Amino acid sequence: MKGIYRNSTEVAELHGVPIYMSDLADACLYGRLNLFLQGDTGSGKTQLARDAMAYFPNKSMFVLGRNDMDTRELFQQINPKFFSAIKNGKSIEGINSKQITDAINYNLIVVDELPNCVPAVRAQLFNLFDGFIEIDGNAYPIGNGYSVGIATGNIGRSFTESSNDLGRALKDRMHVIVDTDYFSPTPSDTLEILAENTNPRVEFTSDVNGDGNEIIGKYQTLERIKTPFEKNIIANYLVHGLDYCVVEGEVKSKRKLKEAWPNSLDGHSQGSDEALVLPLSMRAAKSTIKLSNALDEIAREKGAEQEDINSGAFSSMMTAYRLVAPYSGVLNEAAVRSNHSNDHYVAIDSVIQATAGEFQQQKDNLTVALFEADKGTIGESTLNQFWGRWHFMKNILKHIAKSQEKDK
Repeated sequence: MKGIYRNSTEVAELHGVPIYMSDLADACLYGRLNLFLQGDTGSGKTQLARDAMAYFPNKSMFVLGRNDMDTRELFQQINPKFFSAIKNGKSIEGINSKQITDAINYNLIVVDELPNCVPAVRAQLFNLFDGFIEIDGNAYPIGNGYSVGIATGNIGRSFTESSNDLGRALKDRMHVIVDTDYFSPTPSDTLEILAENTNPRVEFTSDVNGDGNEIIGKYQTLERIKTPFEKNIIANYLVHGLDYCVVEGEVKSKRKLKEAWPNSLDGHSQGSDEALVLPLSMRAAKSTIKLSNALDEIAREKGAEQEDINSGAFSSMMTAYRLVAPYSGVLNEAAVRSNHSNDHYVAIDSVIQATAGEFQQQKDNLTVALFEADKGTIGESTLNQFWGRWHFMKNILKHIAKSQEKDK
């Protein structure tokens, strides 16, 4: 991404190349993943979002969140015809759906200080992020098949907890939530930023990076590429394997325990990831896969070898998981505070370390089992290698074997 934002702090290293905050923003655009940048004032989150708008000249919209903004003002900013109709108490029926779609040809919506918006305005903004606007109970598509949102907010961690409306909305509609304070610019970045100018205002970049078609083309290409099977197995582990826990000696589901998790877990489980992390939701699992694929493309553009990308599915998925999971609501906040110095990324790193160990232990078993299943048969002795948090693999292996048997 070309622009004014400057930050050389690595978010990750993937396939031998560094990934920075600007790369993460590009990956979210490639994957059409809504991105929420949370952090303290002056951390550069608004500038990064502004720079992203250069990809979509005349097809992006900037909204400054205010607590006195209502939906009528939002409609006025989107299209004055909406405001005129609503102000006069008229139905929007006078504007046909094509007029609405044509008038809202935005591919990128950037909202600065999203938490300042009242719930009704936030709901409409989330709808715009997801590609439609709701008027009089009807949903009208925008962006010609591609729309994505980047939002910023100077909020505390408590706002992203599930106990409040904003926290639930963020988790439900924003696919990637990143703490920009954790990946703040280096001292040398700060030196260059201050030496360049002393303007304290957020600036619009003068560089126009195309008409949006390149980004949309990347998204469409990634949509056509088949996700490697290994990534789907890893995602299954994050959805089903991490759901495993033990209560009074019996195997239980964390999802089914609901509020009883993690306090009801057996004592030996309290110090493990069983008491630290919940399984990913299906939405978060899809976001993780999509971000992984997009980050692979970013790495490829930065010079990564295709061989490294092909063999690095696990590394790619864990990198994506580390960016999707920390503020998605899966972590036990009490454990993060007491055992990980309130550092969500360190907490997720411990989950990733445990996950890597699990996959290393099952590597040979997975190879043998998938080979057998692909031939249309799977032995009981092979299935018995998968128990505990790996019990989900039995269902997958039987499904593969049955499908292969039908194709014979």
